[in-house]
Amino acid sequence: MLYQKSFYHHNLGSDSHHSKRNNGAKSQAVNGLLVRRTDGATIDPTRQLARARNRPPLPVLRTSDLDHSEKVAGALGRLFRHAGNNDAAAALVPWVCDALPSSLSRKAYHDDLKAFVGHMASIGVRPFLVTGDHVRIYKEAMVQAGRKSATIARALSVIRGAYEQFGKKGLVAWNFVGDIQAVTSPRVDKNTTPGLSEREACRLLHAPDTGTMLGLRDHALLFVYFKTACRSRAIAQAKVGDLERTDFDWYLVVREKGSKRQRKPLLESAPAVLAWLQQCGIAADDAQAPLFSALASDKRTLTRRHLTQRAILNIVKKYARQAGLHAERLGRRGLCTHSLRKAALTNALEHGAKMEQVQAWAGHSDIRTTQGYYMTKESDAEAAARHNQIR
Repeated sequence: MLYQKSFYHHNLGSDSHHSKRNNGAKSQAVNGLLVRRTDGATIDPTRQLARARNRPPLPVLRTSDLDHSEKVAGALGRLFRHAGNNDAAAALVPWVCDALPSSLSRKAYHDDLKAFVGHMASIGVRPFLVTGDHVRIYKEAMVQAGRKSATIARALSVIRGAYEQFGKKGLVAWNFVGDIQAVTSPRVDKNTTPGLSEREACRLLHAPDTGTMLGLRDHALLFVYFKTACRSRAIAQAKVGDLERTDFDWYLVVREKGSKRQRKPLLESAPAVLAWLQQCGIAADDAQAPLFSALASDKRTLTRRHLTQRAILNIVKKYARQAGLHAERLGRRGLCTHSLRKAALTNALEHGAKMEQVQAWAGHSDIRTTQGYYMTKESDAEAAARHNQIR
């Protein structure tokens, strides 16, 4: 357990500090452990811990389990029934469904909340009795467990957001909400994804052997990455029916982050995509077929399964190593699918594209996100100085 006895004595005091319904209940220490008195009843944290351990575990959710409001309500309902607070789920469902349209984001939110609520239950703290100090100790526990700063920051953001909703619904007093909101997140380094120079990107692009079906698919996939600057999930979910043709050009319609629909020009990557489709025998009118299908174990037989994001990451790392690039970097993030997106956006900026144009291409709602992709060089400072016309 993360909390010492002294923490229980000092911080887990009267329930009346948290809720008027506890009618001035008092607390006292018995045998070194806190005993809460609520309407004459005592609560022994050791018994609560035993009950928490004896409960059956919650089911592991998939993203499809959270794709509409009824499923979200069911998942959060199970989570808080497990913790003994049925009102909590009702307070969160409308906000989650409105603020997080993506089922992937909802799953990440649910998993972070599940970890926090589960930990609080294990030490005998119910959701509406959580204080800022509980959250601070939980933050320290994540640090000690070796969680990355970005992971900790996301978990704390979820906790702060949940308790803001509890405060708005009158379930938790605002002074406790404010204390929880005051818990700071660790500093998260931005733009840590390693990029690729133009020469490195070209080496990676041409690493697959296009004389084989596998190589033909992987070359087309990498080319689409570099020409559309899509995120991995959009590429993985693309279907043949998402291809569109005008008189002269081919486009790929993708669903990006936040369910945004974007029409991306394929440009020079179009012939590679068409060559792949022709070689594997996918008909142009087979709209539901994956654009980049997984192959059977013989590497020649086509399946009707989409490539997973993990499979695409493995493809990128495989050809990065073949191209002589450092796919893994000690103590830092290695090359990943996002490296291709970063390389594409940076290359467009280096060749004269305006920041606003790249923002539209990337699908960023905030231009500061686009600016974070740009990999600065020592020559940038000199180039800026030469624009100065003071003589």
